[in-house]
Amino acid sequence: MTVASTPDEIVSAVAAYGLPGARPFATAVLDDATWRAVLDRSTRDRLTPLLASAVADGLLPTSARQHHQATAAHEQSMRLCVLLERAMLEVAAALDASGIPFRVLKGPAVAHLDYADPAQRAFGDVDVLVDASAYDTALEVLHAAGARRRFTEVRPGFDRRWGKGACLVTPDGTQIDVHRTFVAGPFGLTIDLDELMAAPAFFTVGGRSVPALDRESRFLHACFHAALGDQVARPVALRDVAQLILTTDMDREVVMARAERWRADGVVARAVRLTWSRLALAPDPWADWAAGHQADRFQTRALRAYTTESRSYATQVTAGLAAVRGVPEKVAYMRALLLTNPEHLRARDQTYPRRIRRAWQAFVSTRGAR
Repeated sequence: MTVASTPDEIVSAVAAYGLPGARPFATAVLDDATWRAVLDRSTRDRLTPLLASAVADGLLPTSARQHHQATAAHEQSMRLCVLLERAMLEVAAALDASGIPFRVLKGPAVAHLDYADPAQRAFGDVDVLVDASAYDTALEVLHAAGARRRFTEVRPGFDRRWGKGACLVTPDGTQIDVHRTFVAGPFGLTIDLDELMAAPAFFTVGGRSVPALDRESRFLHACFHAALGDQVARPVALRDVAQLILTTDMDREVVMARAERWRADGVVARAVRLTWSRLALAPDPWADWAAGHQADRFQTRALRAYTTESRSYATQVTAGLAAVRGVPEKVAYMRALLLTNPEHLRARDQTYPRRIRRAWQAFVSTRGAR
């Protein structure tokens, strides 16, 4: 296995640091330009805990100044995580007090449940999944506590029936993502939401026990985030996929059965392929399976809404029509997309004819794969 020496290779090796079969670093101290690129990207991609560990362990050689900078960046990221965990506890308390079932997602949950040391996983916001039947009530509770939506809803009731959720911002600027499902569009509509809420795992922060998804669903969410969240997957999302595969006792049979029920085995395969390719990990049965996996027609088309250059929220929600069951429900879905909230329309499309044109273009773009 070749050593990591360029900024891209070093950042990928940082993301994989501590995992079995991870790529080693070059043995020479990095020049200033390379180090600055690595530090900046590690900070942006929330990899500073792993960068600081690689430096502290002596496996990524640095100068004394570079060592200090890595440590300082890690300390800063952990200060933010502590503030976010406090916000998470406030959200949890508000939802609990109103009897709203919820699960903490992503960063805090994965950090405490799937990493040997939670300080190895940085995060930048608070994500919670709420029971779909209590979604509107949850937003009302958090709105009463001072949080405000960043974007208006497509149409009243759309999020509760078909949407991913809402992004809220508290008075101090903390972002809280309230999820109904994992993603907008077709793959968000094929997830069994009752199954997500069925068997919580718990972790403790500040003396309070907080509910999260079970390990297999945490892994599936990590795959959704890695495969669908950004056109170019963030290294921290890829690390979560590898972390759960290589360092936990996750039940592979449960994962695959669940993914197939959700019509999302193609999402898992894409996430694993991206992870092994970008992090340059050693061969593994998961990687072998992903390399040979063929998505079915529905998933091939659905993936285009998330992975091509034309990806957008409009493309994803338009592609979601294929996952909506029943003609009356499909009609209601399309009506909500076309006859949208005027405030949402002004922010996104300005006029109804433009919105209809964009919807048609989004529909055509997702039908290209045969």
